[in-house]
Amino acid sequence: MQNRFEQFHPLVVFGYYAGFLTLLILMLHPVFLITALLVILVVNMLQGFLRVLNRWIFFMISTGLFIVFFIPLFNERGRHVLFEIHQHRFTLEAFVYGSISAVSIIGVIALFASYNEVMTPNKLLFLFSKFLPQFAVLLMLTLRFVPLMRRRLDEISAVQRSKGISVLHGKWSNRVKTGMLYVQVLLTHSLEEAVQTADSMKARGYGEKDRSAYEYFLFRKADLWALIYLIIFIIPVLAGRFYGYGFLTVYPLMESWKFSSADSFVYSSYLLFIIFPLIAELGGYIRWRL
Repeated sequence: MQNRFEQFHPLVVFGYYAGFLTLLILMLHPVFLITALLVILVVNMLQGFLRVLNRWIFFMISTGLFIVFFIPLFNERGRHVLFEIHQHRFTLEAFVYGSISAVSIIGVIALFASYNEVMTPNKLLFLFSKFLPQFAVLLMLTLRFVPLMRRRLDEISAVQRSKGISVLHGKWSNRVKTGMLYVQVLLTHSLEEAVQTADSMKARGYGEKDRSAYEYFLFRKADLWALIYLIIFIIPVLAGRFYGYGFLTVYPLMESWKFSSADSFVYSSYLLFIIFPLIAELGGYIRWRL
């Protein structure tokens, strides 16, 4: 069963995710990023996609830890020295900068877990195939690349385990050989399917004429209001970022985390933008109860 947010027109859904991704990249302030991460978790939970997010937990945590500890290894800038190892200075600024980058990347990965479930290929093709057919296919293939590879790798692992071959048991040298075998099978299978898909699309004349949509999505009045809502709240955030609000300067001197009145205004607009799916669900629930 679709939730209220999924029932919006693809233009609204795509606009929300594109705007949220932009804000995750631009608004590099710890308070903004932690808020965004919490909202993404709640949205995934509300949409029933926690099982999808669980599959990425290990990757997200390992990537985040790697970034947090990798940046201080190569960056000694900063006034607040925490400790020294062999004359290499580990500074508070480097750890803060690494943490901000890590949370931003984790937020992007978690956001795409929801995006891949809500923004189906049919919705993406409906939006872009008429005036940007090549871009639509390229974008769709790019966004589904990692989940598709992961799913195929699970299938290959299951088949190999049924034959008594696994990367979880045996000597390390045998595990490495088995892992390389998995990757070889995965690449061969993916390339074969890519060639078949390209031949099939060429045979059907994709991109040569105006094409009809497999699914047709009506743009209703509610979609218009939702789009206006998103635009109203993202403009102050982007304008605030242009003037330096919602961003923590770490180098050469780390700023205070305390919000100014302008930061608070930008944060309010930012919060109202990113919680749009929650507002949509709440509105649907109230209408249903009435």
